[in-house]
Amino acid sequence: MPKAMDHPTTTTFPNPYRTQAHRWMRFNMVGLMGFGLQMLTLWTLVHWSGLPASISVAIAVLVAVSHNFLWHERFTWRDRPKTDRARRWLSFNASTGLISLISNLGVTMVVMTLTGLPVLPANIIAVISASLLNFLISDRLVFRS
Repeated sequence: MPKAMDHPTTTTFPNPYRTQAHRWMRFNMVGLMGFGLQMLTLWTLVHWSGLPASISVAIAVLVAVSHNFLWHERFTWRDRPKTDRARRWLSFNASTGLISLISNLGVTMVVMTLTGLPVLPANIIAVISASLLNFLISDRLVFRS
């Protein structure tokens, strides 16, 4: 009786480019959710609170940064040890949080001044301008393995 054909054991080597591509996609998914939250917060503050645009942008960014850290911990970099979470939170806020705050405030105000765009479209430009830098800092510094 013929034996079932034996299949040689194959070893699958991790592909660092595939891992990075998947992480980049997850990072952007979290970023899109955070962006939606930031826009909703910004719109609400601008239309209902009477706060100046700069204060509204700062608050909206801080809300989005907090949201994004939580999702990055649970989704984007879920393979990182839980014991380092406090260090990552501090590092995330001191790096990408600060960059997001400065770039969002700076770029939004400059775009509004130079183009006359309202705060929401100007802030969209600011968010896009900082996204790649925030990924690189998050991946290489905050959530490094």
